[in-house]
Amino acid sequence: MTYSFRIRVNRSSSCTIQTDLPRIALADKGANICVSLRAAFPDKSIKDDDQWVLVGEGYSSESEAMEAGRRHQDAFMLALAKSRIGVDFGNRAPKGFITDYGLQYFSEQINQRTLNNVHGLMVYESHPPPRFVAVNMNPVLGKNKDSFEEILRSAIALQPILTDRERLALSLFHASFFQPTADSRFLLLVMAIEALIDPKPKTAEAIESVNGFIGQINSSALPLEEKNSLVGSLRWLRDESISHAGKRLATERLGDKTYDGKTASKFFSHIYSLRSSLVHGNMPYPTFDEICNVVATAETFVSDLLTTSLPTPTGNGP
Repeated sequence: MTYSFRIRVNRSSSCTIQTDLPRIALADKGANICVSLRAAFPDKSIKDDDQWVLVGEGYSSESEAMEAGRRHQDAFMLALAKSRIGVDFGNRAPKGFITDYGLQYFSEQINQRTLNNVHGLMVYESHPPPRFVAVNMNPVLGKNKDSFEEILRSAIALQPILTDRERLALSLFHASFFQPTADSRFLLLVMAIEALIDPKPKTAEAIESVNGFIGQINSSALPLEEKNSLVGSLRWLRDESISHAGKRLATERLGDKTYDGKTASKFFSHIYSLRSSLVHGNMPYPTFDEICNVVATAETFVSDLLTTSLPTPTGNGP
């Protein structure tokens, strides 16, 4: 019995590998082991397919195939980055699986062993050769017509004049709906909040103290480059922090509303902390499930922040 690894990735629509071949043989590591890059669909070329698979075959054990798969996945990531080809490895993507019963049904229909078309790395017994199957679903949430009409009429009657901050925040909010991953959607939602934030100056006493530190640094014997760096950092201390300003904004606009059982200010702190860990790679960084569990509430939170001037609709349905 031999084992294979398979790494399926989704290709960005903006770049591809210019070849009409459906398969590129990459390496033969002995009489029984071979590695190849293939189009996921056998009737397509690598150039035209939007899914690729890197396959290694002929390993003597499941653990050997898994270890080889991990090494090849790292190499694949590096090579794609060097070539500036963007792909989604599925590390932080939803996993759609067909049950064992469903796989048995498909096997009976096509008279061939079937496996889930896993997004990312998987290991499986090489024989008999499998067919990979998946179910693609793109649900659409329908919003109540009467409710939307009431909101739109209210917005038109209000004749709002938006600030540049509000326009940018609204643009980022709408852009979040077009993101392919929960991570990118979440980050754009938090960016929309940041676009609204306008930090206030601290107290006169605090500003005077900061200015005193700046004066000490400027009169010190430190190298000019180091002086400029320290002074640039200290100037930010004249205003309240983004974290404090965000909590203030949430309280001012949303009052006693709660989100996931948290007050508006505490919910902002929660998602801003997640954002900082995700952006700066603080370990342990937020898991995919953590981001998925919070992104829908974050959407409601940002929507509420942006639309406090509009009345709550009385129409039925979502």
